[in-house]
This record gives sequence, structure tokens and C-alpha cells, in this order.
Amino acid sequence: MYKDIINQLDTSDLEQQYSVRGQHAYHPKLILGILIYSYSHGLFSSREIEKQCHENLAFMYISENNCPNFRVISDFRKDNYKYFKACFKQVVLIAREAGMVSLGHVSLDGSKFDADTSKHKAMSYGRLKEAEGELVREIEELLEKARQADAEEDEHYGERVVMSYQRNYKSRKKD
Repeated sequence: MYKDIINQLDTSDLEQQYSVRGQHAYHPKLILGILIYSYSHGLFSSREIEKQCHENLAFMYISENNCPNFRVISDFRKDNYKYFKACFKQVVLIAREAGMVSLGHVSLDGSKFDADTSKHKAMSYGRLKEAEGELVREIEELLEKARQADAEEDEHYGERVVMSYQRNYKSRKKD
């Protein structure tokens, strides 16, 4: 269900920025999916995201077992900040429409529950716009947490990958 939402995103504008020459780039939907999944689960460090892509089954599925390096993840977020923010908002709105989300929580297991609605709980247009503004603020806060996490790690590690991940990954490659 999660991948279905990511696949609904229109990334054609972003894809046009990629050249057909040179080494193949990661598809924008792949990186968007990894980042949105990570941030919605409270994981903001690009190094930790890369590590999870090699160790966590959910991340392996989202990344199609093809996770980019932490620097690619971090640079994608920085280079496409406005576009990423808009996509994140779009994913939350699609998930909300599908009944998978309440602000701040996305259900990824496909569970279905009976709705408990009433006209007293329905949103007016004004309240809906207010909620959308709140959503944008929350997304900006998540992106700021990610920026801070990467800046702190860059200061501490430079261009190096977190050592525990490197050791585990190198031992797996030998097998």
C-alpha cells in the first residue's frame, strides 16, 4: 500500500533534470520513498537511513534492496528541498484520503478499521486549510531535524560511513 502511494507521485519534472549520459541515477521515487518512510518513522540521519536499508526488512523493501549512499540521500533532500516538501505533503494527503493516516501517524500494514465519524467531527473548509498549514509546519520541522542530524554527523564523521555499518556490510560482501 505504501509503495502504491509513492508510485502515484508525479516526478516527471524531477526526472527531466537527470541526464541520459553517464552513470545511472537512483530513480527519484526510490529516494523519495526511502526519505518519507524514514521521516515518518522518526529516523532523520542519512547515515542511519543507509544503515537501515541494509539491515531492516521494511527499509530493504522500500529501497528495493538498492539503497543509495548516505551522501546521495542527504544531497537529494538538500538539492530538492521544495519539491521534497511538496511530495511529502502529497503523500500524507493521499494516505489521509485512503484512511491510512491521522496527522503524525501513517499505518503501513494495510489494516482496516470501521470508521467512527459524525457531522460534528467533519472539517469545514477553513479548518481543513488550517490542518493543511499545520501539516506543512510539521513537515518543515521533520526536514529541519534531518538537516540538523546530517550536519552534526558530517561534523563528527566527515565523509565516512558509521563504522558499525561498514564492518557489517564488508563482512556480508565477502560471503
